[in-house]
Amino acid sequence: MPEIQIVFSDVDNTLITSDFKVLPSVSSAVQAYVADGGIFVLASARPPAGIQPLAQQLGCDSLMVCLNGALVLQNTEQTGQLTTLFEKPMKAKVLAQLEKIIAENDLSVSVNAFSNQDWFSSSHDYWVKQEEEITRTSATITALSDQAGTMIEPLHKILCMGKPDAIDQLALLLDQKPALHLSYLRSKPTYLEIVDADVSKMRAIREVAANFNIPLKNTMAIGDGENDLPMIENAGIGIAMGNGIPLVKQVATHTVASNDQGGVAEALKKYTGTIPE
Repeated sequence: MPEIQIVFSDVDNTLITSDFKVLPSVSSAVQAYVADGGIFVLASARPPAGIQPLAQQLGCDSLMVCLNGALVLQNTEQTGQLTTLFEKPMKAKVLAQLEKIIAENDLSVSVNAFSNQDWFSSSHDYWVKQEEEITRTSATITALSDQAGTMIEPLHKILCMGKPDAIDQLALLLDQKPALHLSYLRSKPTYLEIVDADVSKMRAIREVAANFNIPLKNTMAIGDGENDLPMIENAGIGIAMGNGIPLVKQVATHTVASNDQGGVAEALKKYTGTIPE
């Protein structure tokens, strides 16, 4: 059994390369870690459909932390069905209020809503098409809200995509709306991941670790972006990717090679205490 019993890894710009592939060295290291008794969990802002094929490819689809931690799914061996281990949706009218803020400030931002395994957007725009290509999933194009409030329930995550200056402006506007009870972090400069204020990848790690009676000191988190900060800073061992933002590297226990150089494999070999180099 590895000293680090469970590893949580971000997906984009961490597990996969810049051209969205899993390096053979990473795949081999993950499989060796799992074979040694470790639990490897993908922890991503992606929806379930954007995570599950990668998890199945790696042979680690028993658990998935989805939607930036707002939804944790468990694959039941007996039935092969995904069941909810943990979830924390947002308050009912947040989506309508967010759309109003964006319209009143004339922000050019693509608004996307995620509920369980479904992705909804009001327009099949450039940003949606790009995200569909990256995650190999498809959005349902429909109205997102009406005067009564959100039409998407339960509302687990809102993804706002746009140019960095528009995303920065939206984040500043949300700073002025504490009553919405939101957490909003960038997964990259053009993506603002919005969830309930009580949600983070670290909250999901705590829930999973408690469910499996694993002490936090025996957990590892690997990531690169702003939305990975809580888990990098608070897991037993926090690993920053070489391509990560400076703040992630600052709070991490260790920094490894970039996603294009197999940094996840390096982390598993060096810091879980199981895989010889």
